[in-house]
Amino acid sequence: MIQSMNRIRPGRTVPLFLLYLFCFAFEGYAQQSFDAKDIEAVTSAVIKKAYPACVRLWGFDTVKKVQNSAQFTGVVVTAEGHILTAAHAIAPGKIYLVNFPDGRRGLAEGKGRISSESQGRPDMGLVKIIDKGIWPYAEMGWSSSIKTNAMCVSIAYPTTLSQKLPSVRFGRISRMTDFWGFMVSTCAMEPGDSGGPLFDELGRVIALHSRIDVDEKINYEIPVDLYRKYWTALNVAEDYKELPLNKDTFGPDPQKTAIRPIAELENIERQFNKSAFYFNGSCLQISSSLDGKPQQVYGTVLSLNTKVPNPKFKTGSFLVSKSSLVGDRIFIDQGTGKTFNAIVVSRDKENDLVLLYVTSKLKTGIRLKSLADSLSIKFNDLGKFLLSTLPGQDNKIGVLGSSYFDLDKKFSSGYFGASATFINKQIVLTRIAPRSPAEAAGLMLQDVITGINGISISLPPEYGTEIMKYEPGDTISIQGLRNGVPYSLLVNLTLMPSTGNHPADHFAGGKSKRRDGFKAVFTHDSVLKPEECGGPVFDLDGKFYGINIARFSRTSCLVISPKTIYDFVLKSL
Repeated sequence: MIQSMNRIRPGRTVPLFLLYLFCFAFEGYAQQSFDAKDIEAVTSAVIKKAYPACVRLWGFDTVKKVQNSAQFTGVVVTAEGHILTAAHAIAPGKIYLVNFPDGRRGLAEGKGRISSESQGRPDMGLVKIIDKGIWPYAEMGWSSSIKTNAMCVSIAYPTTLSQKLPSVRFGRISRMTDFWGFMVSTCAMEPGDSGGPLFDELGRVIALHSRIDVDEKINYEIPVDLYRKYWTALNVAEDYKELPLNKDTFGPDPQKTAIRPIAELENIERQFNKSAFYFNGSCLQISSSLDGKPQQVYGTVLSLNTKVPNPKFKTGSFLVSKSSLVGDRIFIDQGTGKTFNAIVVSRDKENDLVLLYVTSKLKTGIRLKSLADSLSIKFNDLGKFLLSTLPGQDNKIGVLGSSYFDLDKKFSSGYFGASATFINKQIVLTRIAPRSPAEAAGLMLQDVITGINGISISLPPEYGTEIMKYEPGDTISIQGLRNGVPYSLLVNLTLMPSTGNHPADHFAGGKSKRRDGFKAVFTHDSVLKPEECGGPVFDLDGKFYGINIARFSRTSCLVISPKTIYDFVLKSL
């Protein structure tokens, strides 16, 4: 697991000549002009080269054939299967299951780990695949070649997303070496990313993910030169509590001059001035009253260009937004000091969408045809720059981090607070959390659960599946037996309690309350607050990619597809 410094304990293709042209352009003066398209092309080339070697790992019981540790990330750096990762994720001699992006799997053995018990540094670990084969691998770079403000790309597997494919993040090196010996990058990471690789603009491994601070832009990386320096020691299955005495020598980087800083990356969002993009008027602020409190969120203006059957909707405009952040007494701020009252046309609880109508005709909007066009995300699109337009402030910039996937509801489900065990073919409550909704409703240990909202429950999967259908604020009825006597109790579900004190849970703005249970979403790594969702997302050419539907985690915002929005709008009208 990614830990904090106090140990609270893994586009388009680019011809090779273009990649070199881009690199050579930086051989002169260090501060070069910002060219987003060039950087986007280089990022795509990095991903194409490095992605196949970025692996997802977990401890594996070879007898029971089951996972027996938390997942983490690594990168294969030899065809024989040497995997660089973080020391805090592995143990010497332990067996791990290695999962490649292309679906291949292999067993690996934990080798050396170098990490002091008191401070957990330098946090180096190595795992070696023991199954025979020739494995995809990434080239090791030289961390000593990197300079402040050099671009970098992360490819890793955050646990909360729990996806078979890694997510991509883009950033820069903000500090070469800190007090602890770590590099610092702005490529955001979180639990599960531990041991994940950081690549330079040539697609070479320059560092491995270790720890984080609360600020999303402070991420501590293990310099890859340390792995070179202690390569022999790391290939021995030993737990080193201090730096080994035997050291390996290695030569200089033959491509050192190709790695140059890009000064503008420090303030990358300022390069995308809000006045420079015609589509900025398609995002407006929505204010409403939610649970008796003022609530703001953004909305995406739609230009339907089609006949609307309902006559009362023929003269105005429509906006789509995030339903759970839109209450009643709604008005739209056009940014000119003028506001419009809005009414709810329809809500889609499953996808957390709301369609609003205002009687005034707004000038700018996303055309219905843009929604109807089926948008597929190809592998070469990963790393593409995306803009989240925000009225009254600079656009937020991020990169496309994944293809489309469905995200089951887990963190957004209503909190019940009672665990059950299958005993004698019955679902028996064996734990009730203190001050939980289950305790408040009067449920007790050893109660046998027989139904939820009148639906019969007899198998363990049915218990969890049925409860997770409901959201915070919902009231459900629980049917059960206590000492053989049937009963029915009402339980008022609440928000899931905080999971702990990990820095990944405490970044500014926090996570969206409704952040999963979506169909066809993808990730990007812009730093948005929950109330900054609801607005449109575009690429550099102005192509509409969907709307920001949730700030999912420290590393990821979720965008819901244009097709999902299109289906919702048509159904609503």
